[in-house]
Amino acid sequence: MPRKGLLLAKMDPPATGEKGWNDHYDKAHVADRSAIPGFLSARRFTKVEGIPKLYSIPGESKYLAIYDLETVRVLKDKAYQKVWEKDHAQPPGSFETEIFQLPKFARGVYEHIFPDQEYTVPSSRYVLLVGHEVPRGKTKEFNAWYNTEHIPLLLQVPGVLAIRRFVMADKAVPPLVDRGGILSKYLTIWDVADEGAFETKEFARSSASPWSQWVRSWYTRKICCLYERIYPKG
Repeated sequence: MPRKGLLLAKMDPPATGEKGWNDHYDKAHVADRSAIPGFLSARRFTKVEGIPKLYSIPGESKYLAIYDLETVRVLKDKAYQKVWEKDHAQPPGSFETEIFQLPKFARGVYEHIFPDQEYTVPSSRYVLLVGHEVPRGKTKEFNAWYNTEHIPLLLQVPGVLAIRRFVMADKAVPPLVDRGGILSKYLTIWDVADEGAFETKEFARSSASPWSQWVRSWYTRKICCLYERIYPKG
């Protein structure tokens, strides 16, 4: 059975007209994609400021969009290609052409790797976005730690609703990264009820095992940022 996919886009807003740009993004850009067969959900988020450095690394993009896909192949289908071509045919200076030129723009396509059973796409108010780069030869241990120890412990933390892991499908759809944009090969999306999940004793204990400390000593890069949902509203 094909694995589910994920289309992720991060960016800072334009220097002027941020409200109008957001309105267009929700009412046109997201709406066009939500109507495509195989797009399971569309969510947009804005970065939460003031989170401790351990849980929110400075410099990440202000806006995040996440589209859950039936499979990565959806992005190769005619319906998506038609929307892509329409957007790129817009005149210079339009909202659509501007999106791909915004600071910290990064667009990546991922395949779901954990958990290995069917799931319902979460609809939480907050997501913690975590990305890792792993040294060659360490992938097997990294995945074993994350799947068999780290995630089970984290799911016991009050307020942690769901955790899903993805790997970049760069051979199927090459990433697009502009000025200051950052993507990672391994991506984890935590759906959390609120910001308080990271202030509990359970969270502190879940991250303190000897295996966790060992893995953290050798992965080469980690990005981490908390976002609050702005679309759909409510």
